[in-house]
Amino acid sequence: MTETNEAKLVTAFELIKKIEDEGGEAYIVGGAVRDYLSGRPLGDIDIATSEPPEHIQRVFDKVIPVGIEHGTVIVRYRSVSYEVTTFRTEEGYEDYRHPDEVTFVRDIKEDLARRDFTINAMAMDRHGNIIDPYSGRAAIENRQVKAVGDPFDRFTEDPLRMMRAARFASQLEFEVEKETRRAILAKSDLLGHISMERIAVETLKLYRGRGYKKAVSLVWHTNLIAYLPIFNTMTSFLNTVPLVRLFSWPELITYYLAYAPSYSIKEWMKGWKLSNKERRETENLNIALHEYLVENRLTSWILYVLPESLHHAFSRVLQARGLADESILFQIGEGYERLPIHSNRDLEFQPQDLIFLYPHHHKGPWISEYMKQIEYQVVEEQLSNEYEKIKEWVLQWNPPENN
Repeated sequence: MTETNEAKLVTAFELIKKIEDEGGEAYIVGGAVRDYLSGRPLGDIDIATSEPPEHIQRVFDKVIPVGIEHGTVIVRYRSVSYEVTTFRTEEGYEDYRHPDEVTFVRDIKEDLARRDFTINAMAMDRHGNIIDPYSGRAAIENRQVKAVGDPFDRFTEDPLRMMRAARFASQLEFEVEKETRRAILAKSDLLGHISMERIAVETLKLYRGRGYKKAVSLVWHTNLIAYLPIFNTMTSFLNTVPLVRLFSWPELITYYLAYAPSYSIKEWMKGWKLSNKERRETENLNIALHEYLVENRLTSWILYVLPESLHHAFSRVLQARGLADESILFQIGEGYERLPIHSNRDLEFQPQDLIFLYPHHHKGPWISEYMKQIEYQVVEEQLSNEYEKIKEWVLQWNPPENN
């Protein structure tokens, strides 16, 4: 166990002991147990307890009732947030997501029965003992993603679990167990009931995982691809898998635009219900990639117009397309630092200076057009960023027509 994992568990065990001291039971459940047994860094730690939310609110000072009707609260303990949920069973999934009926129970094993996959259906007490009624530990050892109980039932309850199976296969570099995979193929049409926002989250996590290539193949061969907008129109989808992992939708879209040229960025955004921020970042990456393909090199203008926050993303897109190797990120960073200016505010010659040179001409688009030319010349070091040098260069132009 890493030092960070140990520190996280110690604090969680303290929280569990406080619940036990008040007469209850509590366990660490879900992904934290899976990652602990896999030797992976722990993320958020979820707690399952025999106690109802009202009791938890009395035990701890800082409790946020985020889903109290379903037995869930957030406990802030030693500056860490823990999702604490009462043991429960679930029945009926009319909307293919939320249970129609939740029943609170007293047995942790009953609670584990409602989980999606065996690797997520384990619990750990504060002494480190593992409760594993569905052989989740064996699944980890066999590197398998296997549904709890009948996979056909699990995927009917929440069809997004099919995408989660592919996502876990990617993140953990596991195989999906044969019967679970068969159920995905049989139930894939149910994914059509799931909101695109939820599908988008799982799809992106899939591409972030180290096993993304096999996971993409799984999505294709189980027909989940039919419910992934635009991807489902690519006849060459399996032959256009990125060469490296991609970590954001702007990266994915910029990469795939070449393989689905009939779709615009706007159509990608609409199809996947993405944000305006993601649209802007996609546009920036696409402009930079287009310039790179035209010039066949990393120009100063590319580095100037590409926001610094997208340097890593752009380097991954280039690698994914086979246009560069890992050293490209260093080249981008080094080239950016060498730029003569990093913003038009850094120019020694500003719009008011241009207006001063042409006092009898009306203000208009010509000002921004001239300034953009100055900006480009300075960035590409065709013109020194000095007031007199720029002024001399400007005076060689034909003055704008006064309309």
